[in-house]
Amino acid sequence: MSTYALALLFFVVPLLAGVVVERVRPDQRGMRLLLSFGGAFLLGVAVTHMLPELYEEGGEGIGVWLLAGFLLQVMLEAFSRGIEHGHVHVHQGDPLPLATLLSLCLHAFVEGVPFAEPRIADDVPFLTGVLLHKLPMAIALATVLRKGGMASGRAWIMLIVFGAAAPLGMAFGSVLGMDPTGPLLLRALALAIGMLLHI
Repeated sequence: MSTYALALLFFVVPLLAGVVVERVRPDQRGMRLLLSFGGAFLLGVAVTHMLPELYEEGGEGIGVWLLAGFLLQVMLEAFSRGIEHGHVHVHQGDPLPLATLLSLCLHAFVEGVPFAEPRIADDVPFLTGVLLHKLPMAIALATVLRKGGMASGRAWIMLIVFGAAAPLGMAFGSVLGMDPTGPLLLRALALAIGMLLHI
């Protein structure tokens, strides 16, 4: 898949989630099933495919970057209220704090950086796992925005901002010049996988 098509896909998923929440209003059981399947799929891809490749190409020092990603996600979760897990903890009229949106955007940005490298963008199992993770996260965000009583226009702006985070991460990775075998790509990938392993 081309980098531009992938960036568009990452941008559109949160918007589709907004439409789903507005039109269908997904139930908790369906969300739990989607989360369970997506989490299991992503864990399987990470453990059987991505981690062995990372350690083979990046050596032992790559574990520090995995741990850094894991710890970064622990810190982000303090602000995100578990939305990246698909959890919806909101009461009617409870607005979404800006810190929550920023932590979700940083998560998506870091997740997007390694996809600047076409080899990662073409990795169908990893891409599928990330998209299976992103969809329930976006549905949870859209649900929180809706239940929080936010005006529809403002909620859509927040979904657009969130949708732009991963493509911006990809653009950042492109500016850095992701070399397919370079240490920068491996560190960015390890950071993203560490974050995903926490989830």
